[in-house]
Amino acid sequence: MARDYRIDTIKGFLIILVIMGHVITSLDNVNIVNHAVMGLIYVFHMPLFILLSGYLTKPPEQQTAHDMWRGVINIFIIAIVFHLITTLRMYAIGGDPMVVLQSFPQGALWYLVSLGYWRIIHYYSPRWLLRNPVLYLSIALVISILCGLTHLGKLLSIQRTLNFYVFFLLGYYYRQGMISQRWWRNNLLHGIAAVILLPLIFWLYPHCGNVMNGADHYPIAGIPQKVLILSCSIALSLLVFNLARDFKPLRLIGQESLFYYVYHYFIIIDMIVNAVGLLHLPKSFPFVVLYTAATVAMLWVMSKIPIFKWALQPVLNKRR
Repeated sequence: MARDYRIDTIKGFLIILVIMGHVITSLDNVNIVNHAVMGLIYVFHMPLFILLSGYLTKPPEQQTAHDMWRGVINIFIIAIVFHLITTLRMYAIGGDPMVVLQSFPQGALWYLVSLGYWRIIHYYSPRWLLRNPVLYLSIALVISILCGLTHLGKLLSIQRTLNFYVFFLLGYYYRQGMISQRWWRNNLLHGIAAVILLPLIFWLYPHCGNVMNGADHYPIAGIPQKVLILSCSIALSLLVFNLARDFKPLRLIGQESLFYYVYHYFIIIDMIVNAVGLLHLPKSFPFVVLYTAATVAMLWVMSKIPIFKWALQPVLNKRR
């Protein structure tokens, strides 16, 4: 099957949003514009990324257990390697490496660990359940709403796995033609939902920030906020998915999205944040855009240097 460049374009767009969101959080800026942008980004950027992961996942019948496990193990190896790199970085700057070592997966690596879990869950799901999208999506949605009542937190990325699995299933079912095209492609419906729900989320933010995170505990009283955020996340994710078109610069970044994902935080923390602090540079949103562009440019240069791809080689050899 020919590669879908539109999917690569969406991934390129999303990885830039991931970088921008981490630039804002790393600068620890309380600027109201930055807060609004961060709220918008966090509503849909990872949900849509996860939806694409499900979209690109083969049905269990089209892959062997050996192939599934080989892919999952490769993903886990990459997460472990970069977790150890993060631990060594902490040691190098004089911090306590044991704090990092004991908090696996560290930072953005949670997505890789959860991706491995989602593929395992998907492969071993009962076939009768997998063939019933309404029932399976309903179960996943209820689990997503209720998992925040637990105190699992960031432990082995279990809570985030439960929280976002519904998006993985959405992408998978759409690719298999098991979700109504009329609902999926109803941009008017998704646009209206976003226009209504986004202001409510911004009004509640940062009070509902822990509900957005996917790894934080919230009380039963936080369930309405959770439902609100899930509804908005689904609407915005589908809207962006439907409106996206192939755009070569973003497509090229999207084809290397894993590389940008695992390395971007080191650039932000060790170069961008340090430069902003040492040079007393502004932290307003126009400069956040500039810092994001600088990070993307440095990552693009790094992607041309073979040694930086070495740790990703198992996955890069199996590009889809």
